[in-house]
Amino acid sequence: MNKHFRSNKLAVTRAPNAHRKIALFLARSSILITMSVLMGCVANTAVYVESTNQNSRVDYIVIHATSENFSESLRLLTTRTSNPVSSHYLVPELNDPSYTLASLRVHSLVPEDRRAWHAGVSYWGEEVGLNDRSIGIEVVNEFKCSGTEMAVSEIQLDEVECDFPIYSDEQIELLVELLKSILSRYPNIGPIDIIGHSDIAIMRKSDPGPSFPWQQLYEQGIGAWPDDLLKETHRAQFSRLLPSATMIQKALLALGYQIEITGELDPQSIYALRAFQLHFRPSDYSGEVDVETVAILWALLEQYRPSGLADL
Repeated sequence: MNKHFRSNKLAVTRAPNAHRKIALFLARSSILITMSVLMGCVANTAVYVESTNQNSRVDYIVIHATSENFSESLRLLTTRTSNPVSSHYLVPELNDPSYTLASLRVHSLVPEDRRAWHAGVSYWGEEVGLNDRSIGIEVVNEFKCSGTEMAVSEIQLDEVECDFPIYSDEQIELLVELLKSILSRYPNIGPIDIIGHSDIAIMRKSDPGPSFPWQQLYEQGIGAWPDDLLKETHRAQFSRLLPSATMIQKALLALGYQIEITGELDPQSIYALRAFQLHFRPSDYSGEVDVETVAILWALLEQYRPSGLADL
């Protein structure tokens, strides 16, 4: 009897703690269920009336070259560093020893509706801080440039030396597929708003470089390129007299480049011309003014920024 009594007494003394734990669990569960029901009720009772006063947050595509091999590019774009960077996509190179997959596959790093950190201090078409409004694509290409660490005011453009490897056909084919897929989701992105890193950061960047096949992309319906007939028309126009420095600066600004109108072919103008040539006249990107450069510039304005040409 005594043993049985002691056993029952022990059971009774433990019971209150167990009951309290069960009661607490049930109370918490009840709160969570109630909150879920209330949130569901709010969602179910909301009335959605679509406004016509809206547009996509994505207006630009910016193409970069990594300057590193695949594995190092992936590390830099996906892990925290002293200078954190990222992009929405990474396009590998099949001949890269650090790339171990049997076939080329686009690597998605940041969802398109999220802000990737790829553009930095940037400008295009009167927009600044393009991270907020663009999709960034990094293409593996181990280009190297020296001399751009100093301020532009302290260095001559001919002191900047770069080595730009070519892009493989397989890599560009994969990039074209990716770009067509993106444009199917964002059809309002204009051809002139598919740009390179050097276009939006004229004094800091040189990628994707003169070996990047912008004309090949254009021939597949992607991006901008000067029409041959318009180019020849403007070549004849400027063969006798080149436009003034002020006109050239205004034309570059109208197309999209960041430039201050000073009336002089100053360092910022030379770098803007170099960025323009890297994209649209890659055979010579010295930053010097010549008939072909201004003919291409005016042709592009007529094609893609006609209001800017009218202002000139």
